[in-house]
Amino acid sequence: MSYTVALLFVWAAWQGRSWKPLFAGGSGIVLGLGLAAFYIIPAAYEQRWVNIAQALSSGLLPTQNFLYTDINDPEHNVFNWVASTAAIVLIVVTGLASLAARRKLLEDSRCEKIRLWRALLLVSATATVLMLRFTWPLWHVLPKLRFVQFPWRWMSIVALAFSVFLACAVARKRFAVAWVVVICVVLAGSGVTLAAIAWWDTEDIPTLQAGIAQDEGFDGTDEYDPLGDDHYSLPAKAPRVEVIHGVHEHGAVAETRVAIVRWKGDEKEIHVHARVPLRLAVRLLNYPAWLVTVNGMPVQAERSGGEINQMIVPVGPGDSIIAIKLGRTLDRTIGGEVSLLSLLGVLLLWYWPGRK
Repeated sequence: MSYTVALLFVWAAWQGRSWKPLFAGGSGIVLGLGLAAFYIIPAAYEQRWVNIAQALSSGLLPTQNFLYTDINDPEHNVFNWVASTAAIVLIVVTGLASLAARRKLLEDSRCEKIRLWRALLLVSATATVLMLRFTWPLWHVLPKLRFVQFPWRWMSIVALAFSVFLACAVARKRFAVAWVVVICVVLAGSGVTLAAIAWWDTEDIPTLQAGIAQDEGFDGTDEYDPLGDDHYSLPAKAPRVEVIHGVHEHGAVAETRVAIVRWKGDEKEIHVHARVPLRLAVRLLNYPAWLVTVNGMPVQAERSGGEINQMIVPVGPGDSIIAIKLGRTLDRTIGGEVSLLSLLGVLLLWYWPGRK
């Protein structure tokens, strides 16, 4: 959507032979990004905490998902064939609707509507072209575009143009009924076909519910694992807290008592009584935002090693209170402040004396 909006502003500037649309549009984009900074800044900064490159692993690369692209994965090819066919159907009906809309607009002869039609035609044509393999250099060059992953996702932009073209085409009363019938047949036929051939797993939701109810959790997503962790290697049915070291010099098992006082999504409290120094493995992945204290003193959490980045908390002998909280990191604070300043800017512009 960001690239589409930018394209529209460039088109408007070229059509009007003026820089004003670029300035106004660019300012609007900056203001919009500023309002959303409370999310965008942390999302951008915290990518360095996680295995974000896994979002572009094999099967998820744009070069493997252009229309009707085959790779060495039969299931992927079947899915891509279905998505590609849906895209072709949408492109065809959008083209037909655009022609019908143009006839209606020529009858109307209103200049601003013709300009809108041209802009939407440009947008839908660009989105269509970006689904084709020969555009792969753009997917490598344009910032972050590769994280769209699947070029056929540009169907969402084509669908936007189609909805406007269709509304305009239906406004021609002579062909309104025919258009409604055709579109209903296409939509109903596509829906029934997709539902019939799609891969469904009726156990997905019950499995998630059972995992949460039984305190076992569920599989995460590769790209949001913290650095140095592979969630496929995490132990199944791990306890919330486990003593991984606590023996006397002569090998006698240390008498250790562990009590979980609080276990919330963003806050944990664990009470420990130990006779010797020990290390506790907490069922948490080691994200930098976790703040760990032992008896009120900040402690640097360790990691379990290998392909598992599980939180390990060192504890001394005696009674200890371990508090683990999800802290508000600097990137979140800055993002919130930028959003607040942007909101003040919106209010200032809204109430500016003599504004147009």
